[in-house]
Amino acid sequence: MLIFLTIFLFVFSIGFAIGSLLACPRVLPPFMQLLILTGLFLFFSYAGMFIGVVFPPFISFGFVDFFLAICCILVVISIITRFHPIYGFFPPHEKVIVFLFCTLFFLIGFQWGIIGFRTFFTLCMTVVFFVAMVSGLIIQIQIRQKLWRFAYISFIPLVWLLFVTLFKLL
Repeated sequence: MLIFLTIFLFVFSIGFAIGSLLACPRVLPPFMQLLILTGLFLFFSYAGMFIGVVFPPFISFGFVDFFLAICCILVVISIITRFHPIYGFFPPHEKVIVFLFCTLFFLIGFQWGIIGFRTFFTLCMTVVFFVAMVSGLIIQIQIRQKLWRFAYISFIPLVWLLFVTLFKLL
């Protein structure tokens, strides 16, 4: 039960942070961008889950946690370095951030496969990820409307993502 709760909180936190980051450009993202990110999450986490189930179980849960933490830190670094005031954290035609997100989603699914979670769990976590993205987007829009004078308010989701990454390592 504890593993399920930590995975649920990690997926919700990742979705919340990504949704919050989507609210940073001047023009709000189209709904299609949310659906594309959710589709990427579903596809790559399912592929990772499938490979984790098929792969012989000599890779431990903590070992994958370590690689998840490294991937999250790389995502934060790449997002910070590619920030643009008009485009936000996801400039158009950016392939590195998408690749890192796909790798992160794959590792999340791989971890599920190692501990034996299957297709229904992946579908449920995809719904959790989508709900977290939408709620993060809405909350970050509200925060930006209230604190519009502070330019660095857009970077709060990255602090949240670093905190969750450190929590995942414990």
